[in-house]
Amino acid sequence: MCLTKMREAAFAMAKLGKARGCTVLVCSSDSTDHTDKYLAEGADYVIQGEGEQTLLEALRALDAGQTDLGEIAGLTYLQGGERVKTRPRPVMRELDALPDPAWDLIDFTPYQEFWHRAHGYFSLNLATTRGCPYKCNWCAKPIYGNRYNVRSPRRVVEEIALLQERTGVKHFWMCDDIFGLKPGWVKEFNALLKERGLDIRYKIQSRVDLMLEDDQIDALADSGLETVWVGAESGSQSILDAMDKGTQIAQIYEANERLKAHGVRVAFFLQFGYLGETAADVRKTIALVKKALPDEIGISVSYPLPGTKFYDRVKADLGLKQNWEDSDDLDLMFSNTYPSGYYKRLQRYVHKVHRRLLGQSFLRQHWYAPWRLQPYQWKRIAAAPIHWLSGLADQQYLKRIERAQ
Repeated sequence: MCLTKMREAAFAMAKLGKARGCTVLVCSSDSTDHTDKYLAEGADYVIQGEGEQTLLEALRALDAGQTDLGEIAGLTYLQGGERVKTRPRPVMRELDALPDPAWDLIDFTPYQEFWHRAHGYFSLNLATTRGCPYKCNWCAKPIYGNRYNVRSPRRVVEEIALLQERTGVKHFWMCDDIFGLKPGWVKEFNALLKERGLDIRYKIQSRVDLMLEDDQIDALADSGLETVWVGAESGSQSILDAMDKGTQIAQIYEANERLKAHGVRVAFFLQFGYLGETAADVRKTIALVKKALPDEIGISVSYPLPGTKFYDRVKADLGLKQNWEDSDDLDLMFSNTYPSGYYKRLQRYVHKVHRRLLGQSFLRQHWYAPWRLQPYQWKRIAAAPIHWLSGLADQQYLKRIERAQ
């Protein structure tokens, strides 16, 4: 989701390039959704969909002095003041055909130093897939649509080996929408890591129903999975159904328990403010957090992305406000059960509840051996009373808003 300020930064970069005589090509989800705006702000070409092949062909044509790029698939541009859109670029299915990133061009030293100062370890992002085949009606897919394509486990392991050799990195964020969806992929990935003697820790995004398939969790945990972020979204089944999420509340609890039993940290994405959500639905989500007690939570409000069913349902309410003006992703952009301030306060309250309960949980677990507590656990324990007191004020505020509606 591209915020207004990020779009403005892209416009500024385009203009800086034009001022220096550059040809400007842009590729992103936002430029795919709002092509005319980018062309009006200095972009010569907007690449629609995946960028690699289109960019390669466009650069070769421009280097050869061509002025008409109409035969190159996946481009939109202005010609004589008229908008030209070439034929669509097919989605790439064989991701192994792509070369490895040019890791040799990167000086990793400043990244390593910053990571070690901030976190005590170094981590890198790694992509193993493209796309998502599920159809949550609030999720936009302007680049890949509903297709899901995968790099082979062997190529991924080879890249991990290369990065370890170059940087010594031991931790990865697998930045896929859904990691390991293809049947048998994770098992092969685990076997190849063992074959190469590679020891890694990593975190992923996935779905609770996928976690419950066969022995998926066994293979993930054995291969080094440290944390999994799952789209729990809501503790209300009616809201999940309205979202077309395709998951059940019982699956959230079961996946959470099984992952924790394998020593895997569990993190929940939560979403408040979906159309039709009531105070009872909100309480169900809070109850989910209390009972499941995930290791981390991330909270947002429902955000209308162009090209989604959800956007179509609320676009009449949006008016001129089509993007968040800043990084405040708790600013509700359409009329709903409660005003925007309610959801901002709700986010703070749920975080306080979660942090307080985690602190209490750490204390119970280590009551007879407090020397085993980590520094971050001590901080949570010490802050628990503060979260409880300030949470009471938040709770009263939320109840007043609910009674007033």
